[in-house]
Amino acid sequence: MAAKRASSSCFTFLKEALLLPTRNPKLFIPVFLILFVTSLVTALINVLCIQPLTADIGRLAVEMKNTDPSSAEYARIFEELRRDTMEVVAASAVLLLVALPVAFAKQIIAFFAASTTFSGDRYSLAELLRALATKGGALSIKGPSITIAVATLLEISGMAVLAALFSATMMIGRNSSRSGVISAIHGLLFVLAFIAFLYLNVVALVGVAASVADGGGDCRGVRALRRAWRLMTTVRRKEGFVLVLAACLLPTTASPLNGLAMVYVKKNMAMGLCLLSVYVLLSCAFQLFSMAAATVYYYRAMESKEETLAAGDYVKIPSGETNV
Repeated sequence: MAAKRASSSCFTFLKEALLLPTRNPKLFIPVFLILFVTSLVTALINVLCIQPLTADIGRLAVEMKNTDPSSAEYARIFEELRRDTMEVVAASAVLLLVALPVAFAKQIIAFFAASTTFSGDRYSLAELLRALATKGGALSIKGPSITIAVATLLEISGMAVLAALFSATMMIGRNSSRSGVISAIHGLLFVLAFIAFLYLNVVALVGVAASVADGGGDCRGVRALRRAWRLMTTVRRKEGFVLVLAACLLPTTASPLNGLAMVYVKKNMAMGLCLLSVYVLLSCAFQLFSMAAATVYYYRAMESKEETLAAGDYVKIPSGETNV
C-alpha cells in the first residue's frame, strides 16, 4: 500500500496544483488577471516603444558607418543616434524600476493565494490584501520579502556566472590552438552551470513557499532556501525533480508564440499583438501554476517528513539546524 502511494505520488502534487484555483476562484481569477494585465502592459511597452527605438538605433549605426565623418549628414545622424540611445536607456530604466516592485508584489500575492487556499482559507482578493496589510496578523510578508530578495540576488549572481562562462567559452573557441578540448570542457561547465541555475531557481520557489507557509516564523532568507534544498534533495527527491521539469519546461512551450509575435508585429500589427497577448496569457498561466505547484510540493514534503518522524525511521541530515 505504501509502495503504491509512493509510486503514484510523483505527479499527484501537480494535479493538486492544477486544481487548486478551482477551490477558490474568487481569489485566483483576480490574481491571474493582475499577473496577466501587468505582464501584458510591460510587453506592449517593450514592443511598441523600446523595440522601434532599438531598431532605429541599428539603422542609424549602419548609416553612420557609411557616411563621411566630416560631412554635416554624419553630425545629424550622430545627434539622432545619441538622442535615440538616451531615450532607450531612459525608457528601459523606468520600465525596470517599475517592473521589479510589481514582479515582487505579484509573487507575494500569488504565493499567499496558493498557501491560504491550500490551508483551507477562502479569502477574496480584498480580504487577502487587508490581511497582508495588518501588522501582527496571521499573514506576514516580512519572511517572503526577505526570501525573494535573497533569491533575486542569487539569481543575478548565477546569471553573471553563466555570462562569464559563456564569454570564456567563446573566447577560447576563437583564440586557442587547443580550442577543441578546452572549448568542450568549458561548454560542459556551462551546461552543468545552466542546469544548476535552473534547479536553484525552482529551489527558490519552494523557499518562498516555505516562508509564506511559516507565517511570522524564522523561516526566511537563507534558512528558507536551505529548507527547500533539503526537501528537494532528501525528503521528496522524485517530486522535486518533477517540479523542476514542470517549472522549467512548461514556459518553453509558449516561447515560439513570442517569436512569431515579433515577426508579425513588423508585418501585421494587429495579428502580432494578438499573438503577443496569447503568449503573455500562457506565460502567466504557467507562472501561476509553478508557484502553486511549489506551494503544494512544500506542504506535501513537510507532511512526508512529519510522517517519517512519527514512524521513527527518520535519519537526520547533518546540518547544524534542528529542523529541515
